[in-house]
Amino acid sequence: MKKMLFLINPVSGKLVLNDSLMEVIEVFANGDYEINVRLTKNKDDMIETAKNADQYDIVVCCGGDGTLNIVAGAVYEKGADTLIGYIPGGTTNDFANSRRIDTVAVGAAKQIVEGKIRDTDLGLLNGLPFVYVAAFGMFSDVSYMTSRELKQNLGHAAYLLEGLKSIGTAKPYNARIIYDGGIIEGDFIYGMVSNSRRVGGFEMPIMQNVLYDDGEMEMLIVRHPKSAADIQKIINSLVTQTPDDSMVYMFKTTKAHIESIEDIPWSLDGEYGGSYADAVIEVKEAAVKMIF
Repeated sequence: MKKMLFLINPVSGKLVLNDSLMEVIEVFANGDYEINVRLTKNKDDMIETAKNADQYDIVVCCGGDGTLNIVAGAVYEKGADTLIGYIPGGTTNDFANSRRIDTVAVGAAKQIVEGKIRDTDLGLLNGLPFVYVAAFGMFSDVSYMTSRELKQNLGHAAYLLEGLKSIGTAKPYNARIIYDGGIIEGDFIYGMVSNSRRVGGFEMPIMQNVLYDDGEMEMLIVRHPKSAADIQKIINSLVTQTPDDSMVYMFKTTKAHIESIEDIPWSLDGEYGGSYADAVIEVKEAAVKMIF
């Protein structure tokens, strides 16, 4: 019998399970798992509990993308062969929707029991792991600055509403970005390294050729617009999937080095990831194994 650690986020995970917890456990039991269910008290408790990942054949986490971030990071840091299962319970569930993981708890549980093992790349920002996105600039702080109540009431619209408030006052960051293909310098309002077709609850047409286990991630860089024409170029680039090299850059890379004259705040999988004047991003190919 295989050993499973079933971690439930005390807020988002508990909400998505509602009355289906016993049904989900039954699915796992029928899949020949010995299940240790843990309703964590808070984020710190989840981090500490996830550190025991190497003692199990599989760790299943139920919560938002930040919850998956904690578990994937713990498995990677342990160097364990432990499988990761995910029952999405957040507001946007970007990773789950990008990977076609069922957002209904029982359906996700069945995918874990019946699914395939899939190698998944992991990113590191100054050593901190992220599963699907590291971002800075406009919109990047929306997911962790938006109140939980607003997220629950408005869903994806909450992110858009909060993000729109920042367009007129978008702060440019002067930076030097070194990546596999060269160097870009200037003032930028947004930068993102991702391994997902969705970010912030919205499909990214420009990010549709994503491979999740190739050792590369997609990098999207947007320059600071100086005119209405510049803004239109940015919009056209994102909609048509044809980046205008004067304003928007889109490329694959295995690493990136972002140097700036001031600290830049980063978001990792929708959670605050720290502020750095020197940020090094690495992609670890097939670093963790997920099942769905």
